[in-house]
Amino acid sequence: MLRQLGPARLAHSFHSRSFFNLASALRDASTKKYSEQQILNYTPQQVYSIVANVDDYHHFLPFCTHSRVYSSKTVDQQQVMQAELGVGFNLFKEKYMSTVTCRQPHIVKAVSSDATLFKELVTTWQFVPHAQGQRCKVDFAISFEFASPLHAQASNVFFDQVSKMMMKAFIDRCDQVYKN
Repeated sequence: MLRQLGPARLAHSFHSRSFFNLASALRDASTKKYSEQQILNYTPQQVYSIVANVDDYHHFLPFCTHSRVYSSKTVDQQQVMQAELGVGFNLFKEKYMSTVTCRQPHIVKAVSSDATLFKELVTTWQFVPHAQGQRCKVDFAISFEFASPLHAQASNVFFDQVSKMMMKAFIDRCDQVYKN
């Protein structure tokens, strides 16, 4: 039995299958986001110092093969660095530049540029005093928009795991630097 659709219903059916919705779905599939909050037994200044020290990332950050700050300047009471990072994970290998903006001891934000693996990579760390400033609430957020839907699909396997590993690596670095 065939059911007759009225004009309004018919128009809605076609609209929900439009090319623009397909394009939006593909873009959303290429974008990955992760966020995490933790309370650490370090001051905001201590955690900020570890995260803002981009030159040392390759020593402790998983899959970071290279880290180097090329320039640093103060703009409006913020430190703005141009840094090159290299990442490698199985078939994925990439070197890219980031603008890293630091407002001591509150925030570190890195925005990538000239990367071929992804259109956008934004990492944001925020540090808030907790328990009279002797502890620190850390808000970590990372957002990728992959250049290729194929890369986005492949990332489904490891994105959350790698993102969690990043937070753990910074905590372990704090332990190494401040507990010795």
